Amino acid sequence: MIKQMITGVLTVAALTMSSCGSGEKDPVAYNNSIITVINGSEKHVTDMNAAMNSSDYTKAEHVRTAWEKSLNDDIKKVEDLGDFKGDATFQKAVLNGLNGYKKIVTEDYPKLIELRKNKTSDAATESTLLDNINKAFENMGNGVNKASAEFESKYTS
Repeated sequence: MIKQMITGVLTVAALTMSSCGSGEKDPVAYNNSIITVINGSEKHVTDMNAAMNSSDYTKAEHVRTAWEKSLNDDIKKVEDLGDFKGDATFQKAVLNGLNGYKKIVTEDYPKLIELRKNKTSDAATESTLLDNINKAFENMGNGVNKASAEFESKYTS
């Protein structure tokens, strides 16, 4: 479910920009650079879902650790891309999303992995953690889609 949501959101954002035929390459290249960075999280989402669904909590922790490192690298890449002609709206939306991912990867997933690994029955805590994780994915998708659409209308029309 989470993978499908993020895949759909990011695919829409990438297709929206790549289908623009304005002839101006800079905004499309900038958008594609950003989308390429955030699409890197898709593999981690898939791997995390697989590990959690198979109750392989050692693998889940390895995925979480790799994802955290990747997020640190991705945040740096987006920061290094800078703004687009003085407009940092799109960049900030992506950074907010990546930092939201980082929060769940460093705070919520470790607790969820530990809870499930220890077979601790705490439905309320598990529900809260899952809600936090799903909300982070939703916020990332909505924020990036909105910023991407605004970027497209502003720079490729």
